[in-house]
Amino acid sequence: MRSSFLFVAALGLALIPQVGWAQSAQKQPTDAQLSRSFRDSFLKGCKSGKTPNVSNQNAYCTCMANGYQARYDGKTLTAISQVAGSIGQNGPALVNLMMQPEGKRCVAGS
Repeated sequence: MRSSFLFVAALGLALIPQVGWAQSAQKQPTDAQLSRSFRDSFLKGCKSGKTPNVSNQNAYCTCMANGYQARYDGKTLTAISQVAGSIGQNGPALVNLMMQPEGKRCVAGS
C-alpha cells in the first residue's frame, strides 16, 4: 500500500498496549477490551494522517478498523501488533500486506 499509510499504521500499532500474557486470568483483558483498545488506537493513528487517494480520511479509517475487527479477534490483533512492533520498520508493511484487500476496498469507498 501507500507509504503514508505505513506511517499511519505504525502510529496505530505503536499505541496498542502490550499485554502481559503471564498475568493472572482475573487481570487479563477480555477479547472485547482488546478489540476496543486496538480500534481506538488504530483510529487515533489513522485519523491523524492522510492517505493518498482518500478524500474522506475518517470514512477510510473507520472502514479499515471495521476490516481489522471483521478478520481478527482481540487477542489476535494484540499479537499482530506485538509482532509488527518487534520487527521494526517492516512491521507496518507486513500488516498492510495482510490487510491489502480491505485497504483497496476502503480507498475505493472513501
